[in-house]
Amino acid sequence: MSKKIFHNMIAYEIYPTSFSDSNNDGIGDLNGITSKLEYIQGMGFNAIWLNPFYRSPFKDGGYDVEDFFDVDPRFGTMNDFRRLAKKAHKLGIRVLVDLVAGHASADNPDFLKSAEAERNENSDLFIWNDNPWDKDNGLISGMYDRHGCYMVNFFAHQPAFNYGFSRIDHPSWQLSYKDKRTFIAREYMLKVMRYWLDSGADGFRVDMADSLVKNDDDKTATIEVWRWMFRKIRKEYPDVFFVSEWSYPERSFAAGFDADFVLDHWDNFYHRFFRSDASTRGTSIINGKNDVKFALKDMRERFAEAEKNNSYLALISGNHDTWRIANYLDHEQLKVFYMFLFTMPGIPFIYYGDELEMKTTDLTSKDGGYQRTGSRTPMIWDDASSGHGFTLNKDPYLPFDPQNTISVSRAMKDKDSLYHFIRELISLRKSIKDLTDPHVKIGERNRVFFFDRRRYRLIANMSDKEYRFKGEAMISTVPADDKLPPGAAVLIKKK
Repeated sequence: MSKKIFHNMIAYEIYPTSFSDSNNDGIGDLNGITSKLEYIQGMGFNAIWLNPFYRSPFKDGGYDVEDFFDVDPRFGTMNDFRRLAKKAHKLGIRVLVDLVAGHASADNPDFLKSAEAERNENSDLFIWNDNPWDKDNGLISGMYDRHGCYMVNFFAHQPAFNYGFSRIDHPSWQLSYKDKRTFIAREYMLKVMRYWLDSGADGFRVDMADSLVKNDDDKTATIEVWRWMFRKIRKEYPDVFFVSEWSYPERSFAAGFDADFVLDHWDNFYHRFFRSDASTRGTSIINGKNDVKFALKDMRERFAEAEKNNSYLALISGNHDTWRIANYLDHEQLKVFYMFLFTMPGIPFIYYGDELEMKTTDLTSKDGGYQRTGSRTPMIWDDASSGHGFTLNKDPYLPFDPQNTISVSRAMKDKDSLYHFIRELISLRKSIKDLTDPHVKIGERNRVFFFDRRRYRLIANMSDKEYRFKGEAMISTVPADDKLPPGAAVLIKKK
């Protein structure tokens, strides 16, 4: 199936713990998400991405998977997931779930089987060396009876699946990624994919997609492994969608992914335009500083790579790993940002609550979130109770942040709210075919930026002067007849 089928996808990311609590235990759940699907559809979204809801000890927000084939009881049951997917499909919403392809939890039964002293069918499923005293290079020792150390993929409790090594430094225990023993991990992951696709999922956001093969500096081997798995799974499920957490489109698209996230990394245009601050490399371009030349070069290269490969950049408002965009931009700047997000080629992903201008707060770590915990606080649905429509529990799993004062009910009543502005942009995107076209021509003059989308032009004025333009504004962050104030943006139809 051609990747063009995804050209109109607009996705909403949900952190299940914090979206909607249906049984009032203080924790969000799958039935809570199901109850809010009309809200998501009403904004115009036609896809949701669910962060992990699999059985887990939650030492890394569910990305430490104990059972890849079951729902954690805190979120409900498999039948709850199936009902969610069935209702979503009736509403025209695709369901994307996280695929944690690089590692499992140390509590995973298949890992524990591999940790046994005697060799068995799982001994090669995870990476182990052959010496419990050789603890270099992130190897963990002394935890199990097996004579060796296991390699981790992120935290110490996340053992790495064994997709093999591209460069062999220790022949006694490192297997080539071409060794058939490493295909056990590939087949295991295909089994996971099939299970969730058969249960109602439409695709996957792949966590740490570049982390499979070790000692793989240029990721050539990891690309080869993904291509092997994609050939298998796409033959069985031709409409499946894969978006990678790679943020390196040339490699992601070579591997066969449909889309690649543009993450909040200091060395890309997204960060330089909208998120850069004193903690990284100065103030963002939207606030009047930072390196325009570098950002434009990176932007042009990424969009060109996507167009060349008939694939997509996945542009984000934020996600469960980043500080929220409202921590960086004020209300008017957020409108400029969302005009960019919804008028550029690719697939926009909005993090739950960003339509309410939710901010990140400084919270003590929970579920291995560390500084990310404050970006995962509960959704604010109404102002009527202490639980804000999220829960009736007086002590929710994560606390509400007092600085987040805009509820869904309040935003819906306020015609000037960001919620309504985003709805308008989504509607506009769906009505103008050129806005989902893969081509964009990018220009800049004296910090005024031009993004040509076939017959339309987005103008963003990030200078300190008014910019005079020709043409009628279709949508703008401020009233604009023929003058665009600094910081504002306007979409016009080109003559």
